[in-house]
Amino acid sequence: MSQERSVRTRRLLLHAAAEEFAARGYSGARLKTVVDRIGMTKGALYGHFASKEDLAEAVADEAASCWADLRAKRAVQVLDPVDPVGELRLLAEELALLMDEDTVFRAAVRLASDGLYGSLERDLVSTVSAHVTELVRRAQREAGLAVAFPPAAFADLVTTAIFAGAKSGAPPGTAPGIGSRTRLNGLWELLGPGG
Repeated sequence: MSQERSVRTRRLLLHAAAEEFAARGYSGARLKTVVDRIGMTKGALYGHFASKEDLAEAVADEAASCWADLRAKRAVQVLDPVDPVGELRLLAEELALLMDEDTVFRAAVRLASDGLYGSLERDLVSTVSAHVTELVRRAQREAGLAVAFPPAAFADLVTTAIFAGAKSGAPPGTAPGIGSRTRLNGLWELLGPGG
């Protein structure tokens, strides 16, 4: 029973911290706000996380796990192997959905955007961008995707469309009135009928 409670408390703390990091970034986040949000004490927080940095690392690790799960799901799902453009669009849509609906994922993107984590394992933005760049290269090679930009530049446009609201800390759908999926739709329209 005690272990279940501990796991539940850790989860509550992690999600409360994610809300704080997503809204204020690492430097603006306050541990007092995190514990107040869920009605706990700082002592309860320190029983699970040694520091604010430890808490941020846990958020980044959780989001990295979510990204790994998404990639694994994409790898086993039955997709037309000759449709890399469809694969790119599907992945982008799923990432946009995560940004709009998953506070932990959004917080990790904010932490990466703030430059807190420079290592590739923790820098979600760089890791996603590298994967999207490879998908764009594949779409150009195998499906004749015609974009006016080099693959890395187009991948940057895609990831920017997905992650644009993270730095502002605005709640999903409120950053200049345009959500990730709407920005992506505009990007796909630029590609024309084949994109």
